[in-house]
Amino acid sequence: MLNISICDDKLIQRKYLMILIQEYETENDVRFNLYQFDSGETLLEKFNEDKEFFDLFFLDYYMKEMTGLETALYIRCYNTACHIVFATASDEANALMTASPLQILSKPVQKEDVEAILNKVLAWKASNSYRC
Repeated sequence: MLNISICDDKLIQRKYLMILIQEYETENDVRFNLYQFDSGETLLEKFNEDKEFFDLFFLDYYMKEMTGLETALYIRCYNTACHIVFATASDEANALMTASPLQILSKPVQKEDVEAILNKVLAWKASNSYRC
């Protein structure tokens, strides 16, 4: 089972991504542990409890305090194996690449893109006996 973090300061964006992931769960008969955060700071509080807990992070770039990039770079300092996906309206793709993301999605994210990401991460998880 994947542990997935969704971090966006806008509730509607988090709910939309949750719906897409929940549809994937239903269509593919799988279950994920989904966690929502409204800031990089609150996400990192949970991350610091167990730096290998999350398998996949969906991060917005623009948030109130800490940016998604700052959050991702902090995560990368402690966990280089997990998967990071930026879901953003930002055109800062070059800067985002410094965090070695699995993918950068433009908002609004598309169902097909989310499905492809979940397929990749599930395949990776199945081929590795350790957690991210």
